[in-house]
Amino acid sequence: MKCPNCKSQMFVTDETANARSQVTFYRCSICVSEHVSSEPVFEAASNESNESFEAPAADTKRYLMV
Repeated sequence: MKCPNCKSQMFVTDETANARSQVTFYRCSICVSEHVSSEPVFEAASNESNESFEAPAADTKRYLMV
C-alpha cells in the first residue's frame, strides 16, 4: 500500500481477523503516518450451507406488477 501523504511504500504493523472482517494496520517509514484497511471475509460464508438461499432459475417466479 502507498502512503496517502508522501506516496512511499507503507509496511504492515498489525493484522486482526474475525469471522466478518480482516483489519490491516499500515505505517509509513518516511513520514510515520498510519493507515487502517478493513476488508470483509467471504470465506466464512462459503463454509456455511447456503442451500436455502440458492434456488434454480426455473423454480424462481417473478411477477410484474402492472
